[in-house]
Amino acid sequence: MRIAVLSTALLSFVGLFSAACSPKDDLNVEQKPEQLLTYHQDAKPILERYCTGCHTEGGIANFALTSYAKAKQFAPLLAGSVESGDMPPWPPSDDSLPLRYPRKMEPAHKQLLLDWLKGGAQEGDASAPARVVIQSPERPAPPRADLVLDMGVTYQPNKNMHDDYRCFVLDPNPSGTGGMPQDSWVRAGVVKPGNSAIDHHVIIFAIPPDKAALVKKKDADEAGPGYSCLGGPGTWSASFLLGWAPGGVAVRLPDNEGMPVKKGTIFVMQVHYNVHNDDGKGDRTTAELEIVKTPPQYQVYQLPLADPDRLKIPANDPDAIQSIVAPVRLILQELKLPGNDLTIVSVTPHMHLLGTQISTLVGSQPLVSIPKWNFHWQQAYQLTEPFVAANNQSLILECHYNNTADNQPVIDGKKRTPRDITWGEGTEDEMCLSFVGIRVPRAQP
Repeated sequence: MRIAVLSTALLSFVGLFSAACSPKDDLNVEQKPEQLLTYHQDAKPILERYCTGCHTEGGIANFALTSYAKAKQFAPLLAGSVESGDMPPWPPSDDSLPLRYPRKMEPAHKQLLLDWLKGGAQEGDASAPARVVIQSPERPAPPRADLVLDMGVTYQPNKNMHDDYRCFVLDPNPSGTGGMPQDSWVRAGVVKPGNSAIDHHVIIFAIPPDKAALVKKKDADEAGPGYSCLGGPGTWSASFLLGWAPGGVAVRLPDNEGMPVKKGTIFVMQVHYNVHNDDGKGDRTTAELEIVKTPPQYQVYQLPLADPDRLKIPANDPDAIQSIVAPVRLILQELKLPGNDLTIVSVTPHMHLLGTQISTLVGSQPLVSIPKWNFHWQQAYQLTEPFVAANNQSLILECHYNNTADNQPVIDGKKRTPRDITWGEGTEDEMCLSFVGIRVPRAQP
């Protein structure tokens, strides 16, 4: 199949945003089969590890789980969500490659929590020591704040919407020539949400110099701070640079790697506001980037895998599919990359509201496979170890959609009627897109 979107104008690396968890946790529980499980000794450490990053007072979730009374109150809902795997949210399937900072609950922790819930969710003795010992999550060193990206205003979400997606243009040099003053490399970064009650997720997009005027016009054409942007920042050639979701941590690359940011680049901050939690305080989110000016040994780029012209989703089709096959040898030739293989370090799949499942593969090996797509729980996924795709292999992207009446989104208070859908940035459009982060040796001068 034709590859429609490979370009030498690729920019930056997808920053991971997700709750941080260590690869394996120790379940140190010495109990007899008949021993009573309690909140304080058994359940509380598990809830604190996997749940209370979102389920806290004033947090993004609808209710808190930070006390025994709350955990007991919501025990039936908690049991159903944990048993189904819907919570904590971790969409990738088990056949995906190992990924950093997984939110998925370890099987032993899951079983113990379910046993406690099914056993009546007993409180126990608050003074008794915990029987469950869980390692602290892995966290990278925070970035040096060489560049601070600030919305510049306190934004009040649109209360007429359940979910408000808003983009804010961030020009690091607005009084000068515009954009980054020189070619640079981002080594690390972190998003600092301004209001955890309404901030569902945040993405920092790097906008290439030739698209800067486009997003600035979108900002100018819409009243109020920023502009509406459910599908993306308004130009799909933009690249993810950094992201955050509740419980998220900073991103830090190895010392020999960097995300290239060209001279003239500006940034767009997309914030997804969950308006049903609106506390009236508004939001002013910032991000901090650690910039290095010495070229690193390796540069990490984004390879956008998509075929916009051929995305066709017929009305009433329960399982429309688009498959894209990109031979590695053709990618290397078109991008003029050195070597005979691709070193892959991250994957960021993306669809809109009709998507049901998406997989990014090399041959038959899933890099990241999401069997139950949820637009509101998408992110970049960083591989634990780089994956090398050989010259004779292919990158494959497969997207599934349900365009029947039962699966239509509600837009402006009305459920949409099925119609033929094609590629586009808007709410009523769709995408089949995966940014594949690749590491390449820096070209020597």
